[in-house]
Amino acid sequence: MKVRLLDLSMVLLICLIWASNYFVIKAVLPYVDPITFAFLRAALGGAFVLAIGGHMVKGIRRIDVLWLTLLGLFNIALFLVFLNFSLLTANAGVDSTLVYTQPVVVAVLAPLVGEKFTRNRVIGIAAAFGGIVVIFLPSILSSTLVVGDLYALLASLSWAIAIILFKRWRTALDAKSVTAVQSLIGGAFILPVLAFGHPFIDPVPLFWVLLGYNVVLASGLAYVLFWRVLSRMPAAQFTSYFFLVPVFTVAMATVLQSSAPPLTEIAGTALVALGLIAVNR
Repeated sequence: MKVRLLDLSMVLLICLIWASNYFVIKAVLPYVDPITFAFLRAALGGAFVLAIGGHMVKGIRRIDVLWLTLLGLFNIALFLVFLNFSLLTANAGVDSTLVYTQPVVVAVLAPLVGEKFTRNRVIGIAAAFGGIVVIFLPSILSSTLVVGDLYALLASLSWAIAIILFKRWRTALDAKSVTAVQSLIGGAFILPVLAFGHPFIDPVPLFWVLLGYNVVLASGLAYVLFWRVLSRMPAAQFTSYFFLVPVFTVAMATVLQSSAPPLTEIAGTALVALGLIAVNR
């Protein structure tokens, strides 16, 4: 399927927001526990989108509530909790690699929504994922298995399931309504879990700035664009672009450190680019 320039621009913006949010989450976790942060991001993100586009929610059907509940569980509650816990313990490079196995999982599950495997798509996704592995190869080889690695894989699986569920769902709901309601339902799923944890918040000014980034951009704008583009693009093709998120994250880290990119980063990025070209042929 040919990608429209507008859709491609929106996907690249999502990738940039989520790539930079990796640093934001790492920076905010010393000030808040992972479950509380997941709840605040979901609930406040949903409330923010509802405030700017909530008038569309009045057209929601009973069957829509069921699908939105599933999205709230897999795409918000489970994904955010697993992601935050993985960032506490996992090696940064390994974590990025494991979370972004999501496009591979989506490609495997894509026949469930009527998408066929093609040679170009399989080769492209394999090449792009291989590029991610190459980029983080030194980090992967130097790390040992930790529980955060399991959380990262569970986050990837939960996210992939949510994407397939959305493609199975036939709805006329606007992307802002989907984002708002699934986020609020996800927050409701997370809320009881707070009772089993050790919630804390250190409300320093930096905490509110970092939380604001997550509410407005990472959970608000990015997810509105995410559902909008996914609704008109095949799941496997759409998710293949998210191999760019760890690539952008590493590139940002390299720029911040004012260092030359290592050979593995250059080679891995080239593989990701070739993979995306193959998927979209």
